[in-house]
Amino acid sequence: MRIALAVALLVVIGAIEALASADELAAAGRRPSIGGVGLVVGALGLVASVAIYAVLGRSASTVRAAVRTGAVTGALAGGLGAVLRALILLDTVASAVSRYAIVPTWFVPAYLVSFVIVALIVSAVAGAVIAWLAFRLTRTRSPRPPA
Repeated sequence: MRIALAVALLVVIGAIEALASADELAAAGRRPSIGGVGLVVGALGLVASVAIYAVLGRSASTVRAAVRTGAVTGALAGGLGAVLRALILLDTVASAVSRYAIVPTWFVPAYLVSFVIVALIVSAVAGAVIAWLAFRLTRTRSPRPPA
């Protein structure tokens, strides 16, 4: 249940970021730039995503459970979220690419497929690492006897 809720929240965060990015790319005209609303939404999304993985890590009973939960959540959210982002950004990215280069029709879909694969892997690794860190940093260590 926790994983499903975390995945849903992470996918929503990613969709909001993708919509903001699509709006900025479409409004950019000739020269896309990074900044404004997209930058703020991306930063807030990063903070919210880290918080979600941290909660998963803190609520785990063992280190293994924290890593496994973070990795599974990251893989699911990364895969589903990346597919949703790719669908949201498909036309905008194709339009932006066509302004600067002549590419075959398969180029943008192939690029977005590779984006989905990389997002799945990176999200799984990041989720596992953040959950592991949250678990390790929130557990009390037994005090060492004085030397």
